[in-house]
Amino acid sequence: MKFRNLISGMASLAILFGAADAVAQVPMNYGGNPGIVMAGSADYSQLPKKAQAFIEKHFKNVGVRTCEKYYAKGKFEVELQNGIDLEFNTKGELIEIDAPDNSLLPVTVVKDMMPRKAYERLEKDGYSGNVESIELNRGKVYEVDLNIPGPDTYVFNIDGVFLAIED
Repeated sequence: MKFRNLISGMASLAILFGAADAVAQVPMNYGGNPGIVMAGSADYSQLPKKAQAFIEKHFKNVGVRTCEKYYAKGKFEVELQNGIDLEFNTKGELIEIDAPDNSLLPVTVVKDMMPRKAYERLEKDGYSGNVESIELNRGKVYEVDLNIPGPDTYVFNIDGVFLAIED
């Protein structure tokens, strides 16, 4: 009797695990939708017109290496052939620009991206030509990384009022 119960129990387990394995291998049909897309390559023409105008104004003869759209973050990232990285929001507003290593941003770009007061402060301090990157942080604060010794980040509010120098 024990042997019969043992065989019966083993058969039940085999059926149970076999069925579970079969269910686990059944492909799920999502109607052709692979799931949520977080990011993907974008064609340059998909960039907002304002972003395209900025690139054409300041980097007319520089090709675009990559263009990515980040759906969840609501932004576009563009890398130019010269190594400059740009980030735009969905309205086409420039929110970050980085020069490649050992390079600086063109002064015309710095002047165009920064509020007038902020640019004038950089110019007064002699650093308008020493800018490596500019980031509009959370739409409220400009962080400007400079190629200078010592504390090398100037911080301005959205109106261009100088707030601090950080390291």
